[in-house]
Amino acid sequence: MMIFVSLVFAVLAVLAFRGARWAYVAFVVLGVLFFPARVGFHFHPQPCETQFNLSLALFSLTNYGHLVRFAIFFLMTCVQARRLSPRAQFLIALAAVIAMGIYVEAAEGITGDGHCRVRDLVPDIAGALLGAAIWLPLRRWRHFGVGSA
Repeated sequence: MMIFVSLVFAVLAVLAFRGARWAYVAFVVLGVLFFPARVGFHFHPQPCETQFNLSLALFSLTNYGHLVRFAIFFLMTCVQARRLSPRAQFLIALAAVIAMGIYVEAAEGITGDGHCRVRDLVPDIAGALLGAAIWLPLRRWRHFGVGSA
């Protein structure tokens, strides 16, 4: 079942990268429903770990899954906001990453599936910065006509 779910998310992501707004909205909605659906909508709230210090923040950067997924989400959001100014694109994509990161941690705490940790927002934001590091050169490259048809 998880292979099918992963395939659906991958197809929606590809379509969202190609500019399909409906695919982006579906990706976000299904992402929001993913955690409750995974536990059959049976919630078992657990307390969130709020302990935060520099060593935990640095350790959380080894959560490569969060880094990659949130970099992809940042880039998808930039594509969806492509008609806005670069500053607005960046801010909207960053806000979307932070909001989704907070939701993921809250959903883990509410469902009892996963580990709700405030420090897990660090790799989410780092993923957004990784996405921005990819997006900025690509945006400039395209702006100067390289690679455009």
